[in-house]
Amino acid sequence: MPVSLLLLIGLLLTPDAQAGPPYGDGPIFARIDAARAIAEDVVIDGDGGDWSGIPAFADPAGDAGGDPSRDITSVSIAPLADALLVRIATAGAPFSGELAFWLYFDFMAHERLDVEIGLYPGFDDIVWTYPEGGAPTFQFANVSELAIGGVVEARIPYALLGAALPPAMAAALTGPGARSFVRVWAFTTHFDVVDRAAAVASFRLVPTPYALDPPLPPGGDTPFALPFPLAAQQYVGQGAFGLTSHASTWAYDLNQVTATLDPDDPSPSANLADYLSFGEPLTAPLAGTVISRAATEADQPPRTFDPFPPPNFVFMDVGSSVALLFSHMRQNTVPVSPAQSVAAGASLGEVGHSGSNTWPHLHLEARQWPADTPTLPLGLSEVEVGLNPGAGDPWQRRVALWPIREGFLVERAGAFCGDLDLDEALAAPDVALLRGHLAGGSLGAEALARCTVIAPQRPCDVRDAVVLRRALGPAPLAPGVAQVCPGVSG
Repeated sequence: MPVSLLLLIGLLLTPDAQAGPPYGDGPIFARIDAARAIAEDVVIDGDGGDWSGIPAFADPAGDAGGDPSRDITSVSIAPLADALLVRIATAGAPFSGELAFWLYFDFMAHERLDVEIGLYPGFDDIVWTYPEGGAPTFQFANVSELAIGGVVEARIPYALLGAALPPAMAAALTGPGARSFVRVWAFTTHFDVVDRAAAVASFRLVPTPYALDPPLPPGGDTPFALPFPLAAQQYVGQGAFGLTSHASTWAYDLNQVTATLDPDDPSPSANLADYLSFGEPLTAPLAGTVISRAATEADQPPRTFDPFPPPNFVFMDVGSSVALLFSHMRQNTVPVSPAQSVAAGASLGEVGHSGSNTWPHLHLEARQWPADTPTLPLGLSEVEVGLNPGAGDPWQRRVALWPIREGFLVERAGAFCGDLDLDEALAAPDVALLRGHLAGGSLGAEALARCTVIAPQRPCDVRDAVVLRRALGPAPLAPGVAQVCPGVSG
């Protein structure tokens, strides 16, 4: 095997070799190329040993009602150019009877279930189709090549699946119009669902480079930029110009999710306290002045899907003829008042479920101000964007400015080389160079107050840290930085 391929496989197998993902798409393309080379040689025989090097996502054991044959312990997917490959491992020898293993398959432009496939050894599969603009349909169709041995392996050729789908859905399976990634939920059942595994997503394993982010409507690639206002990783459950309440507007819904992309644990729950985002602190991403706000509306029961009263919100002028709206805030948590000046990083309250009939989430949008119309595209600065919830996502990448898209997970970028204290990490001469560089205007006054090298009582904020990484990494400006953070100056 060529040395270059070995290096790529090593990169694929060691996603935590450095503190946080590197900037840019190049490392992702390297992972795609390495995984594609492996996946193209996979044989669907129930053995599963030839998947080594393709990311596997673990699922807790012991959660299948005491049946190890249906207790999923890991799932891998490999969406090749002509087929989707799936590998499912179970705690015991996998059940080989009818319709034990099922797949939810999401591959289209909007984040929504598209196809459900019941794998049926020796017979046609059961295929449920969920068109984005119509009613679900059911049929028996031969869409998979299946082998059950030590593991469950399935190959779903797009040609076979496409023959069972409406033309608009079949056209999105492959080709230049296909979305850059697919997502699969594997589950086991025998009349009742026994075990639903974590959601697993992968970029398509096709020749690179290609656009990792789906295209946006006109204007979306030049968004208004703001730092991420929430501390935890968020799922973009609805993006701009989606299928429901955002159908004609630049607006975004963000909430925390479990490994199965559920907003609550347990799920479904009627208790707001079970929703991960309920009560999550929200901070002002930029300094501004409050235009209006509401604070006393009651939080609504989750998952009611009934008409709902107005939400609690904060609407603030952040300059540059832009005002930001933060909506669905928790009752009695909004601490600001109209005409109040708000500093970047100040509290705006807590995420709640006022004025919503789904579940707790933050509705975020920008508007031209003072015209108050139209809405504007938004981008998040210095963030890490991934496909799979939680830590260790091999497809996560660091992006300097990311126009928000539906179906991705996003969080603040990790701090300078993994939260290193610069005073401790650098030698004294480098710290002196750093102080001099900062004093020269690389960072603003607020950043100077935050940074360890200027004010020892407080560490650098992540916003400053990524600027330092970019400005100071290359030698000879600060040789110690280049040594502490080799190859990650961005």
